[in-house]
Amino acid sequence: MASRQAGVGWLVVAIFAAGLVLEWLHPLPQPGAYHDFADARRWLGVPNAANVLSNVPISLAGIALLAQVFGPAQAGRAKSPGLVVASIGLVLTGIGSAYYHYAPGDATLIWDRLPLAVVFAGAVLTAWACSGVGAPSQAEAALVVLASLCSVAFWVYLGSLWPYVILQFGSLLGLLVLAARNRLVPARAWWTLIVLYGLAKVFELLDKPIWDLTGQFVSGHTLKHLASAAAGACFLWIAARAPALASRVPRLRQA
Repeated sequence: MASRQAGVGWLVVAIFAAGLVLEWLHPLPQPGAYHDFADARRWLGVPNAANVLSNVPISLAGIALLAQVFGPAQAGRAKSPGLVVASIGLVLTGIGSAYYHYAPGDATLIWDRLPLAVVFAGAVLTAWACSGVGAPSQAEAALVVLASLCSVAFWVYLGSLWPYVILQFGSLLGLLVLAARNRLVPARAWWTLIVLYGLAKVFELLDKPIWDLTGQFVSGHTLKHLASAAAGACFLWIAARAPALASRVPRLRQA
Protein backbone atom coordinates (compact mmCIF):
# COMPACT_ATOMS: atom_id res chain seq x y z
CA MET A 1 0.00 0.00 0.00
CA ALA A 2 2.79 2.43 0.92
CA SER A 3 4.59 1.75 -2.36
CA ARG A 4 1.39 2.34 -4.31
CA GLN A 5 0.80 5.65 -2.52
CA ALA A 6 4.37 6.64 -3.33
CA GLY A 7 3.75 5.74 -6.96
CA VAL A 8 0.66 7.98 -7.06
CA GLY A 9 2.69 10.77 -5.44
CA TRP A 10 5.48 10.49 -7.99
CA LEU A 11 2.92 10.50 -10.82
CA VAL A 12 1.51 13.77 -9.49
CA VAL A 13 5.01 15.26 -9.26
CA ALA A 14 5.69 14.15 -12.84
CA ILE A 15 2.50 15.84 -14.09
CA PHE A 16 3.44 19.21 -12.60
CA ALA A 17 7.06 18.85 -13.70
CA ALA A 18 5.83 18.17 -17.23
CA GLY A 19 3.61 21.26 -16.92
CA LEU A 20 6.61 23.41 -16.06
CA VAL A 21 8.65 22.02 -18.97
CA LEU A 22 5.79 22.46 -21.44
CA GLU A 23 5.18 26.00 -20.21
CA TRP A 24 8.85 26.78 -20.83
CA LEU A 25 8.73 25.25 -24.33
CA HIS A 26 5.32 26.60 -25.32
CA PRO A 27 3.43 28.90 -22.91
CA LEU A 28 -0.26 28.10 -22.50
CA PRO A 29 -2.01 31.12 -20.90
CA GLN A 30 -5.74 31.58 -20.60
CA PRO A 31 -7.01 32.82 -24.02
CA GLY A 32 -8.70 36.18 -23.75
CA ALA A 33 -11.42 35.14 -26.21
CA TYR A 34 -12.44 32.21 -23.99
CA HIS A 35 -15.08 34.34 -22.28
CA ASP A 36 -16.80 35.35 -25.53
CA PHE A 37 -19.81 33.02 -25.71
CA ALA A 38 -22.27 32.97 -28.58
CA ASP A 39 -25.44 33.23 -26.50
CA ALA A 40 -25.48 36.38 -24.36
CA ARG A 41 -29.27 36.74 -24.13
CA ARG A 42 -30.73 38.15 -20.93
CA TRP A 43 -33.85 36.58 -19.45
CA LEU A 44 -35.76 37.80 -16.38
CA GLY A 45 -32.84 40.07 -15.60
CA VAL A 46 -30.29 37.25 -15.73
CA PRO A 47 -27.39 37.93 -18.14
CA ASN A 48 -26.23 35.02 -20.29
CA ALA A 49 -29.34 33.27 -19.01
CA ALA A 50 -29.16 30.06 -21.04
CA ASN A 51 -25.56 29.38 -19.99
CA VAL A 52 -26.34 30.28 -16.37
CA LEU A 53 -29.55 28.27 -15.99
CA SER A 54 -28.34 25.21 -17.91
CA ASN A 55 -26.05 24.54 -14.96
CA VAL A 56 -29.01 23.71 -12.71
CA PRO A 57 -29.22 20.08 -13.98
CA ILE A 58 -25.54 19.57 -13.10
CA SER A 59 -26.15 20.48 -9.46
CA LEU A 60 -29.35 18.42 -9.42
CA ALA A 61 -27.37 15.38 -10.61
CA GLY A 62 -24.93 15.97 -7.74
CA ILE A 63 -27.73 16.33 -5.20
CA ALA A 64 -29.37 13.12 -6.44
CA LEU A 65 -26.01 11.33 -6.18
CA LEU A 66 -25.49 12.61 -2.63
CA ALA A 67 -28.97 11.37 -1.73
CA GLN A 68 -28.20 7.95 -3.19
CA VAL A 69 -24.79 7.61 -1.55
CA PHE A 70 -25.95 8.82 1.87
CA GLY A 71 -29.57 7.61 1.66
CA PRO A 72 -31.28 5.25 4.12
CA ALA A 73 -30.38 2.22 2.01
CA GLN A 74 -26.69 2.98 2.61
CA ALA A 75 -27.00 3.69 6.34
CA GLY A 76 -24.15 2.19 8.35
CA ARG A 77 -22.19 1.22 5.23
CA ALA A 78 -18.82 2.55 4.14
CA LYS A 79 -18.99 5.17 1.40
CA SER A 80 -17.10 5.00 -1.88
CA PRO A 81 -14.59 7.90 -1.77
CA GLY A 82 -14.91 8.44 -5.51
CA LEU A 83 -18.68 8.76 -5.46
CA VAL A 84 -18.59 11.13 -2.48
CA VAL A 85 -16.02 13.31 -4.24
CA ALA A 86 -17.94 13.22 -7.54
CA SER A 87 -21.26 14.15 -5.89
CA ILE A 88 -19.77 17.13 -4.05
CA GLY A 89 -17.95 18.22 -7.20
CA LEU A 90 -21.14 18.07 -9.31
CA VAL A 91 -23.14 20.16 -6.85
CA LEU A 92 -20.41 22.80 -6.66
CA THR A 93 -19.75 22.71 -10.42
CA GLY A 94 -23.32 23.70 -11.17
CA ILE A 95 -23.07 26.60 -8.71
CA GLY A 96 -19.57 27.69 -9.74
CA SER A 97 -20.27 27.50 -13.47
CA ALA A 98 -23.51 29.46 -13.08
CA TYR A 99 -21.61 32.13 -11.15
CA TYR A 100 -18.94 32.26 -13.85
CA HIS A 101 -21.44 32.59 -16.70
CA TYR A 102 -23.33 35.30 -14.82
CA ALA A 103 -20.18 37.46 -15.08
CA PRO A 104 -17.59 35.77 -17.33
CA GLY A 105 -13.96 36.59 -16.55
CA ASP A 106 -10.78 35.04 -15.23
CA ALA A 107 -11.70 35.87 -11.62
CA THR A 108 -15.02 34.00 -11.78
CA LEU A 109 -13.64 31.20 -13.98
CA ILE A 110 -11.67 29.99 -10.95
CA TRP A 111 -14.95 28.98 -9.27
CA ASP A 112 -15.96 27.04 -12.36
CA ARG A 113 -12.71 25.13 -12.70
CA LEU A 114 -12.07 24.25 -9.05
CA PRO A 115 -15.21 22.11 -8.59
CA LEU A 116 -14.89 20.70 -12.11
CA ALA A 117 -11.42 19.48 -11.15
CA VAL A 118 -13.04 17.75 -8.16
CA VAL A 119 -15.48 15.97 -10.51
CA PHE A 120 -12.56 14.71 -12.61
CA ALA A 121 -10.92 13.39 -9.46
CA GLY A 122 -14.14 11.69 -8.36
CA ALA A 123 -14.58 10.03 -11.75
CA VAL A 124 -11.03 8.66 -11.75
CA LEU A 125 -11.31 7.44 -8.15
CA THR A 126 -14.62 5.68 -8.86
CA ALA A 127 -13.28 4.05 -12.02
CA TRP A 128 -10.20 3.00 -10.07
CA ALA A 129 -12.41 1.26 -7.50
CA CYS A 130 -14.28 -0.54 -10.31
CA SER A 131 -11.17 -1.64 -12.16
CA GLY A 132 -10.21 -4.73 -10.19
CA VAL A 133 -6.76 -3.32 -9.32
CA GLY A 134 -7.83 -2.41 -5.78
CA ALA A 135 -9.81 0.58 -4.57
CA PRO A 136 -7.98 3.78 -3.60
CA SER A 137 -7.30 4.39 0.07
CA GLN A 138 -8.32 7.63 1.79
CA ALA A 139 -4.75 8.95 1.45
CA GLU A 140 -4.66 8.17 -2.27
CA ALA A 141 -8.09 9.73 -2.78
CA ALA A 142 -6.98 12.88 -0.94
CA LEU A 143 -3.82 13.06 -3.07
CA VAL A 144 -5.79 12.79 -6.33
CA VAL A 145 -8.22 15.53 -5.23
CA LEU A 146 -5.38 17.77 -4.06
CA ALA A 147 -3.53 17.35 -7.36
CA SER A 148 -6.68 18.29 -9.27
CA LEU A 149 -7.17 21.45 -7.19
CA CYS A 150 -3.48 22.35 -7.50
CA SER A 151 -3.73 22.20 -11.29
CA VAL A 152 -6.18 25.12 -11.07
CA ALA A 153 -3.95 26.91 -8.55
CA PHE A 154 -1.04 26.48 -10.99
CA TRP A 155 -3.03 28.44 -13.58
CA VAL A 156 -4.15 31.09 -11.07
CA TYR A 157 -0.69 31.82 -9.66
CA LEU A 158 1.64 30.93 -12.55
CA GLY A 159 -0.62 31.71 -15.50
CA SER A 160 -0.19 28.31 -17.15
CA LEU A 161 -2.98 25.91 -18.11
CA TRP A 162 -0.66 22.98 -18.81
CA PRO A 163 -1.20 20.98 -15.59
CA TYR A 164 -4.97 21.53 -15.82
CA VAL A 165 -5.00 20.37 -19.45
CA ILE A 166 -2.77 17.37 -18.66
CA LEU A 167 -4.98 16.32 -15.75
CA GLN A 168 -8.21 16.89 -17.66
CA PHE A 169 -7.25 14.85 -20.70
CA GLY A 170 -5.16 12.47 -18.61
CA SER A 171 -8.28 11.81 -16.54
CA LEU A 172 -10.20 10.99 -19.72
CA LEU A 173 -7.43 8.61 -20.82
CA GLY A 174 -7.40 7.09 -17.34
CA LEU A 175 -11.16 6.60 -17.50
CA LEU A 176 -10.82 4.81 -20.84
CA VAL A 177 -8.17 2.46 -19.45
CA LEU A 178 -9.96 1.84 -16.16
CA ALA A 179 -13.35 1.41 -17.83
CA ALA A 180 -11.83 -1.31 -20.00
CA ARG A 181 -10.78 -3.07 -16.78
CA ASN A 182 -14.18 -2.51 -15.11
CA ARG A 183 -15.26 -5.42 -12.88
CA LEU A 184 -18.10 -4.09 -10.68
CA VAL A 185 -20.39 -1.86 -12.72
CA PRO A 186 -22.27 -2.46 -16.01
CA ALA A 187 -19.82 -1.45 -18.73
CA ARG A 188 -22.54 0.61 -20.44
CA ALA A 189 -22.53 3.02 -17.50
CA TRP A 190 -18.88 3.94 -17.94
CA TRP A 191 -18.94 4.08 -21.73
CA THR A 192 -22.09 6.25 -21.69
CA LEU A 193 -20.42 8.64 -19.23
CA ILE A 194 -17.28 8.85 -21.37
CA VAL A 195 -19.23 9.41 -24.61
CA LEU A 196 -21.34 12.14 -23.00
CA TYR A 197 -18.22 13.85 -21.66
CA GLY A 198 -16.64 13.72 -25.12
CA LEU A 199 -19.85 15.11 -26.61
CA ALA A 200 -19.78 17.96 -24.09
CA LYS A 201 -16.27 18.90 -25.25
CA VAL A 202 -17.42 18.87 -28.89
CA PHE A 203 -20.37 21.14 -28.03
CA GLU A 204 -17.97 23.48 -26.22
CA LEU A 205 -15.70 23.76 -29.25
CA LEU A 206 -18.68 24.33 -31.59
CA ASP A 207 -20.37 26.97 -29.45
CA LYS A 208 -20.94 29.56 -32.19
CA PRO A 209 -21.41 27.17 -35.16
CA ILE A 210 -24.24 25.42 -33.28
CA TRP A 211 -25.70 28.82 -32.34
CA ASP A 212 -25.75 29.80 -36.02
CA LEU A 213 -26.94 26.37 -37.20
CA THR A 214 -29.95 26.46 -34.86
CA GLY A 215 -30.93 29.96 -35.93
CA GLN A 216 -29.69 31.40 -32.62
CA PHE A 217 -32.01 29.14 -30.63
CA VAL A 218 -29.38 27.30 -28.58
CA SER A 219 -25.59 27.54 -28.36
CA GLY A 220 -23.02 24.80 -28.17
CA HIS A 221 -22.01 25.87 -24.68
CA THR A 222 -25.53 25.46 -23.34
CA LEU A 223 -25.65 21.98 -24.86
CA LYS A 224 -22.28 21.31 -23.23
CA HIS A 225 -23.81 21.95 -19.81
CA LEU A 226 -26.75 19.63 -20.55
CA ALA A 227 -24.45 16.87 -21.81
CA SER A 228 -22.29 17.33 -18.71
CA ALA A 229 -25.37 16.97 -16.51
CA ALA A 230 -26.28 13.77 -18.33
CA ALA A 231 -22.73 12.49 -17.80
CA GLY A 232 -23.03 13.37 -14.12
CA ALA A 233 -26.31 11.46 -13.93
CA CYS A 234 -24.43 8.35 -15.07
CA PHE A 235 -22.87 8.27 -11.58
CA LEU A 236 -26.34 7.35 -10.28
CA TRP A 237 -26.15 4.24 -12.44
CA ILE A 238 -22.69 3.50 -11.08
CA ALA A 239 -23.77 4.27 -7.49
CA ALA A 240 -26.28 1.43 -7.69
CA ARG A 241 -23.24 -0.76 -7.05
CA ALA A 242 -21.91 1.52 -4.30
CA PRO A 243 -21.92 -1.21 -1.60
CA ALA A 244 -19.62 -3.33 -3.75
CA LEU A 245 -17.32 -0.37 -4.35
CA ALA A 246 -17.19 0.73 -0.72
CA SER A 247 -16.75 -2.78 0.65
CA ARG A 248 -13.26 -2.92 -0.82
CA VAL A 249 -12.05 0.28 0.81
CA PRO A 250 -11.75 -0.83 4.47
CA ARG A 251 -9.79 -3.95 3.58
CA LEU A 252 -7.31 -1.93 1.57
CA ARG A 253 -6.88 0.67 4.31
CA GLN A 254 -5.94 -2.11 6.69
CA ALA A 255 -3.43 -3.58 4.25
